[in-house]
Amino acid sequence: MISFLLALLVFLAAHVIPRATGARDWGINTFGRKAYMFAYSAMSLGLLAWLIVAAINAPYWALWGTTQFTVILAMAMMLIACILLCASITRSNSLSISFKGGKTDLQNPGILALVRHPITLTFLLWSGAHLLVNGDVVGLVFFGGLLLFSIIGTKLAARRAKGTLTDAEFYVLAQVDQGTILARLKRAISLKFAAEVAVGVALFVVLLIGHAHVLGVGPLAYF
Repeated sequence: MISFLLALLVFLAAHVIPRATGARDWGINTFGRKAYMFAYSAMSLGLLAWLIVAAINAPYWALWGTTQFTVILAMAMMLIACILLCASITRSNSLSISFKGGKTDLQNPGILALVRHPITLTFLLWSGAHLLVNGDVVGLVFFGGLLLFSIIGTKLAARRAKGTLTDAEFYVLAQVDQGTILARLKRAISLKFAAEVAVGVALFVVLLIGHAHVLGVGPLAYF
């Protein structure tokens, strides 16, 4: 359990300290955004792998059971999460967290016309889905902590956007995800957006099939 808690603490610190201390901005200015994001993403994946291994090896203390219904609900949440991730990973987002620098493309906003914070929502859905089907103490701490972290990250991203943009810039950008759902869908849909959705569905299928092979247990076992 100590190894798991240490891994969780390091993982969360690695995602808070760089932005809170200005190290993230320093890294981007010094090495360039692409180099920094590549290194940071590699580090994050490594820490996540450590965290997952530590969680698997931690003692199991059950709190609630996993049912076919919760598995189906978790799968639906993961499908949406995969689509959100693939639809946002290559798009600039001036109002939230993004992997790509620059300003929001107002002419072709894609997923941003539907969801203002797609990346943090991705992790919120991912952690929430896994929390449903991992009813033990470690699962609650691990996925519950990441879910809370995602909520806090959304609020911090929104606050940062308001602090770095002028009122006029923020107003214009904030209109991207406003209006009726039909109007927002019209702004979102394009060939690029359709391709992003298709890649997201493909990613979901890969994860669905590969989950058991990588982690030893998968959702398909409940059917």
